[in-house]
Amino acid sequence: MTNLTLHYYRFHQEKQVEPISPSVIPYHDLTMVLEGCLEYRINNRLIRVKENDLILLPPGTKRERLRTEGKTTYVSYNFRTDELIDLPIYTENGVEKEIRMMIYACNEIDRDRGAYSRAAFEDMTSAILNSIRAHVTRSGYSELTENILAYIHENYKRVLPLRTIAAAMNYSVAYCDQVFRRDIGVSIVHYLIDYRIAKVKEHLLESVLSLKSIAEQTGFGECNYLSRQFRQRTGLSPLRFRKQFYH
Repeated sequence: MTNLTLHYYRFHQEKQVEPISPSVIPYHDLTMVLEGCLEYRINNRLIRVKENDLILLPPGTKRERLRTEGKTTYVSYNFRTDELIDLPIYTENGVEKEIRMMIYACNEIDRDRGAYSRAAFEDMTSAILNSIRAHVTRSGYSELTENILAYIHENYKRVLPLRTIAAAMNYSVAYCDQVFRRDIGVSIVHYLIDYRIAKVKEHLLESVLSLKSIAEQTGFGECNYLSRQFRQRTGLSPLRFRKQFYH
């Protein structure tokens, strides 16, 4: 997503949540609950946002946050963008592991630097929105595509030629790739590499593993192949990607 301007970021950790008076917001409000729950009245509709749920409110929304009991951990991003965000106001179980990883990376950047890097946060916000969109889209996939996705997510660390995936599905290579491409928009091989790249990013942000170890643990096998694929998809080397967050 381009032309995104972040105005406010907050990571609220294990504290009592204060209410917010009713108001019409002039920006997008993305709020994700990591632990506990939040209760809102949104355009006069009561919504309870539980752990791993999220809300994405467009400008012009009438929002009121109610007082809730207990401690809650949540994160909020308030931003503006010229692009249409075709996502629902409320998404159940939309905060997947990859999104949590990006949220905690933002929190580390903010805590270590005192004042967050706007460009890094805006890029991360766009990445989170893209991940949410992928989660919402997956609900309309065929059973075969869902099975292929599950197989890739479970086996991406090992050598995984297309014929092995197709054999596990009991369909031909051509048919599997045709159905997958129709649902996802890219080939199985393209998706597999993208998924491995996402796992590489996770390791780069969360660990101090060497690039050799990361290549072995994400199915790339060797460093040069990983670096070549990473640069093609991100425009950065893996080590440059790591340094932009921690140096």
